Amino acid sequence: MYNPEKFRSTDVQEVAHLVDQNPFATLITTTSEGLPFISHLPLVRLRSEDSSLAAANDKLILVGHLSRANDHWRHLPNSPVTVIFRGSHAFISSSWYEKPDVPTWNYTVAHLSGAAQLIESNQEITDCLKALSQRTEELWPSGWNFFIPDDLLGDELQKNIVGFQITVNSFELKKKLSQNRSPFDRANIMTELAKRTEQSSASTLIEMQKIYDETGRLK
Repeated sequence: MYNPEKFRSTDVQEVAHLVDQNPFATLITTTSEGLPFISHLPLVRLRSEDSSLAAANDKLILVGHLSRANDHWRHLPNSPVTVIFRGSHAFISSSWYEKPDVPTWNYTVAHLSGAAQLIESNQEITDCLKALSQRTEELWPSGWNFFIPDDLLGDELQKNIVGFQITVNSFELKKKLSQNRSPFDRANIMTELAKRTEQSSASTLIEMQKIYDETGRLK
């Protein structure tokens, strides 16, 4: 990923926060022929309380599952794994600048790389599904209580679902939030983002407010 120093962060806690808040990810591996294999699915960060799954240590561990009908699971143990988590993002109009320039896009994104291990026992798949549901219910509470549907009880769970966990060995975090603009431009960008009603602009504004004061200067 092209990631100039002014946009780059090496803070693992910031990566963990982005993952926790944006669980819908892009999972990328390669086939034996070297071709990319891509799936879009929720992935969550493993916690020590996630029962029979491996306890989290000083490394980030992600957990997820695939339909057994999706051949992607066959490639997971035999290929380096890259996962993309996209955070806040918003279009930035050039009309918001003090001087004429070109429009751009502000965004936060993390690329995580590591190795995958399959989860195929009934209990571990259940724990995998439970971790996924608990993390997402924390973000969007619905009052739903975890259970395994009757048609997936017993061997049917293993026949239909393959769980996996990814031990993250490296990451890149990019936070492109107008660091290359003047304080005046940044303050005006935040003012204009505040006028929008869609969630992506609101969340991008929050990310900018974490690092700039109301005058657009670094805190």
